[in-house]
Amino acid sequence: MTSAATANRRFPSETLVGRVRQRMFRHAPADDRPVVLRHHRIYILPSKRGWAFMGTLALLLITSLNYALSLGFVVTFALIGLAAIALIHTFRNLAGIELRPLSAGEAFAGNPLPFSLALSGGSLPRYTVHLCANEGTDVTTDITPDVALPVTLELPTRRRGARPLGRVTLSSDYPLGLWRAWAYVHFPLEGVVFPTPEPAPPALPIARLGQADDGPLARDDADLAGLREYQPGDPMQRVAWKAVARGAGWYSKEFDGRGGGGPLALAWHELPEALDGEQRIARLTAWVLAAERTARPFSLTAPDIAMASGQGRDHRRQALTALALIEGTEK
Repeated sequence: MTSAATANRRFPSETLVGRVRQRMFRHAPADDRPVVLRHHRIYILPSKRGWAFMGTLALLLITSLNYALSLGFVVTFALIGLAAIALIHTFRNLAGIELRPLSAGEAFAGNPLPFSLALSGGSLPRYTVHLCANEGTDVTTDITPDVALPVTLELPTRRRGARPLGRVTLSSDYPLGLWRAWAYVHFPLEGVVFPTPEPAPPALPIARLGQADDGPLARDDADLAGLREYQPGDPMQRVAWKAVARGAGWYSKEFDGRGGGGPLALAWHELPEALDGEQRIARLTAWVLAAERTARPFSLTAPDIAMASGQGRDHRRQALTALALIEGTEK
């Protein structure tokens, strides 16, 4: 008998509690297929307005009993019937809705990360359906009969890495707002949060063109655009040494990239020692974006990353994703 089976026999209550907790709260991403909301997934309780309404009904009933008001009984029980009908309609507004996961998006840290779901209400129209996920904004929509409606949920992002969609809550208080029905769905969707690029990065490193006359880093054959103030981390090959010798200050040469240039080698270990792990990731991210803007092929080496030279949107996305998923920030 395996250890897992032994544990299940020894602690059956824990297994049972876990199953009940998962069924009630959907805390784990176990919905791999499209989900149709049935009675066992839908919960319903009075809303704040509903509790106030029930308190008013109780007061009316007590007053009618105390003063033997026949008209009071008629009004009270008519309103109770109205609340019961509203309960049925609120439940039916959610029952039968089908949800399907579509896609997980990409975003830079600090920007909202989009996730796409599809809602279908079958042959019935659905009104005022609210969707909310994991600190995201509440999305309210109506569902047209026999139409699959795409819905985008946006989650806030604070740091780079994989960002799961988390548990999605569907709710509705249609038609009178006296009852709130809700259901949980938890799809295993994960988006990617790219690192925030360095705001004012140094110029791109000089392209590697094989064995060059002046060392391992060859001359960049882009056109010289001018000089700018030196920034820590600029390659020494781009320092305007003549200006330094004249005492005019420290400047770096800046190129506009129109000369085409060779493939860039973006390497973690060649960055200045003063930069910590997150600063290195931010600089490499900025360089990846700059290389794509100037249509320069680039390779990327970093902890657990060894990307061959390439260019284009897919290559950029692959590089940014690899940088986003770096574990730890060691130098």
